[in-house]
Amino acid sequence: MNVAEFHQNIEQIWLSIEEQLEQQDCDVDCDTQGSVFTITFADRSQVVVNKQEPLLELWLAGKNGGFHFAFKNQQWVTSDGKLFWQCLEEACRAHGETVSFA
Repeated sequence: MNVAEFHQNIEQIWLSIEEQLEQQDCDVDCDTQGSVFTITFADRSQVVVNKQEPLLELWLAGKNGGFHFAFKNQQWVTSDGKLFWQCLEEACRAHGETVSFA
């Protein structure tokens, strides 16, 4: 994956996150500032998803911890095999929102 494809892939993920949260009536606000996508929950806590261009990685941070994902076999995965979408669901749950990312 080159840098342009990396940015396009991440921006599609951010759009998908926002759309799915909206479709499932989650009480959250989404905001993008540069390379950082933030989900703010009703209690003002946040989940942050950001691009790490130099490493071509996707990072996720929330109450349940921080994760680094690399793009392998057409999906974002941690070094120990955790999938991005599953980790994002768990992060949202830790912040009080049950959501399913398909």
